[in-house]
Amino acid sequence: MTKKSVTFGAVGDIAFSGHTGAQMLEHGPMWPFELVRPELRRAELLFGNMESVSIPPSFPRRLIDPKGLISPVPGPVSAAALREAGFDFMNLAANHVLDAGRVGMEHTRRCLEAAGIATAGVGRTQREARRMAVLERGGLAFGFLCYAEDTNYSLGHVRHCHAYYTLENVLEDVERHRRDVDVLVVSIHADLEFMPTPSVPRRDNFREIARAGARIVLGHHPHVPQGAELVGASLVACSLGNFVFDAHTSRYMRENGPHTADSLLLLVDVDRRRIRGFERVPFRIGEPPGQRPAPLAGRARAGMLARFRQLDRWLADDAFVRRTWRAVAREHLAVYIRRAAADLDEHGLDHVIEDLVARLCLVAENRSWLGEVLRAADEYWEVQRRHDITHQRPLTVANRIREAARASNFSGRGHSVVKRCAATPRPDCGPSSSVKRFGGDK
Repeated sequence: MTKKSVTFGAVGDIAFSGHTGAQMLEHGPMWPFELVRPELRRAELLFGNMESVSIPPSFPRRLIDPKGLISPVPGPVSAAALREAGFDFMNLAANHVLDAGRVGMEHTRRCLEAAGIATAGVGRTQREARRMAVLERGGLAFGFLCYAEDTNYSLGHVRHCHAYYTLENVLEDVERHRRDVDVLVVSIHADLEFMPTPSVPRRDNFREIARAGARIVLGHHPHVPQGAELVGASLVACSLGNFVFDAHTSRYMRENGPHTADSLLLLVDVDRRRIRGFERVPFRIGEPPGQRPAPLAGRARAGMLARFRQLDRWLADDAFVRRTWRAVAREHLAVYIRRAAADLDEHGLDHVIEDLVARLCLVAENRSWLGEVLRAADEYWEVQRRHDITHQRPLTVANRIREAARASNFSGRGHSVVKRCAATPRPDCGPSSSVKRFGGDK
């Protein structure tokens, strides 16, 4: 008898590097999953986001990047652990998939697939990387399309890479495949990190992808949970956060906490026509030495569930999403300006143009927030055009108004939001840890 629906499960970022990898070598490869296995078993089909890569024994030791997410655990061993934990599918389209180059990417994929875990999102060409993987469960065919945004790590490299996330690519693939499967799952690794809400472009794109025919849209890369919403008959989960990750021992994660240790299992009751319901099972990544996901109970569980509901409300609040995105974009510009000034003194103009300017203008992740900065500038420029220039030229009027604003300690809408959120998190204001650091190694 064919089942009417299937329980689809999904978790966020999984990395077997650093402290986690060392614990697996010491305590066994199942160590990261031991406390949450009963919850993972609730999923009939389980999805995970693979952040680290494995390398073969022949990999040159001198070429191992100490800042990369490269697992010390042999690939076949970690892949077998994922399969034993219940994982059926792993997304490989992530910004760290080339941390050990083409060799690491291909070895990781081979190990997972040899263990019986389906993968998607990488390939020797973009055509191969964009191929849909299909799994059947409970009489339903699930299709998986996986993408990652171009970042400062990938630099637009198109051969032996992940499938590149652009709205055009995704919509084209969704239209091509949506009639071939019963449930189409789209996974997108994109956006700036540590934000409580997605950027305005990603929020709008995810909604359009859902309306185009993706039944479940999953987001990764922010390293913190973000809100979820129903869009017609589809579910959009903007970010699943970290699952198995060095949320405390990684300086990058720790400095952008505390929500980098918030974790969850998304369970979705889905059939051929719609999302029947969904649940988020709250986990917390413990402090070392027990730095692995663990179920929550009592007040801790209630608090995490309340946090998830607040994230949903922020996602639904268009003004809050726009205000947060504007504030974070401004802060990223400030960091790049300071970096450019330092590089100009140390390396000269050619380096600034070839490195920083090229990244800003050519890398999709940077173009996104830079576009928001340009929109802010355009809004300001439009205001200047309406000033009275009866007796003075436009530049003189603009400078006079700007000086008056500075004298009254006016700091700008976006900047004030960042400061207020950082100082006193309130029900109407999300955390601003996303502006502390960015672009570093995890």
